[in-house]
Amino acid sequence: MRFLRTVFSVSESHRMFQADVLRWKCFAPHPFWEGGRGYALRYKGEIAAFGCLVPCRFLTGSGTVASCDVIDWAASKAVPGAGIMLYRHIQGLTGTMINIGGTGDASQVLPKIGFQVRAERHSYTRVLRPWHHFRQARQKDWKSPLRLARDYRELGRAARDAGHALTAQRVTSFEGIPAEVFPDPSVTQQVVCARTPESLNYYLACPAAKMDAYLLEREHTPVGYFLLSRVGCQCRIADLWIRSPDRQGWAEAYAAATAVARTDPYITEVTVAASSPLETGALPQAGYRRTHAEPVFVLDPGRLLGDRNDLAVSLLENDGYYWSGDSG
Repeated sequence: MRFLRTVFSVSESHRMFQADVLRWKCFAPHPFWEGGRGYALRYKGEIAAFGCLVPCRFLTGSGTVASCDVIDWAASKAVPGAGIMLYRHIQGLTGTMINIGGTGDASQVLPKIGFQVRAERHSYTRVLRPWHHFRQARQKDWKSPLRLARDYRELGRAARDAGHALTAQRVTSFEGIPAEVFPDPSVTQQVVCARTPESLNYYLACPAAKMDAYLLEREHTPVGYFLLSRVGCQCRIADLWIRSPDRQGWAEAYAAATAVARTDPYITEVTVAASSPLETGALPQAGYRRTHAEPVFVLDPGRLLGDRNDLAVSLLENDGYYWSGDSG
């Protein structure tokens, strides 16, 4: 904890590096990884580099490829190359590695050690309560009134309404949920990330955000699910899947998730990240505005993914669904 707080220049109250959050990140059982997931490189008895592993499994349609992302990657400037040494050690533990976005330092280092950009994860937002969102903004400038007007304008536009096509049923656990509900590459013809009842229950136990899970049902038949995470006044659609090969089905699913988020009177904004064309095409239909994109770096020395660059990743593949930059 002391090492991370020092490298990232945050206080002891910084939520991401408090004991319960780090314990969950590094030691809570995860179905895709045996043992602890925190790795430290020491030099002369002191920590020189640290990283926490986020396991994932890619379903390609022809097999399963084990992978991971590294979050909380930090290296001491007193030991040059320590961060890269740590990355190379973790590389030997899994077939492939990914990195989504990251700091400027990471973006410069990753290509030098073999990472290639294979996809982009696009971020979207939908402001539900423009005035409250405006008042809660920590920093205001001359563009703030323009953003407020834009948010009201976007709010007034007709967005797709899920209506009675889909219903959302809250669940407290994914145990007993039929396998047909989880991601399947044959539906979208893309590389998707595996989800299991155990892995989704792990995400639900995240102590750094208020987590909720919902089944999507069509005519009382489960066809998908979504996870919501609440950090402050922002709700994030942490993960969403629907068994639909067309954009309309995904737009209805995002509209259903947004409708659930709206029921919380404290939520002013909903955000989501997606890399699949089905999702990036559906989100504007559901009233979302694209804000930015982050590169998805892939290290695949054994070419286990071949030349595939159609990776569908969400906020669950790193710490995007609970991260808070607030150090207070």
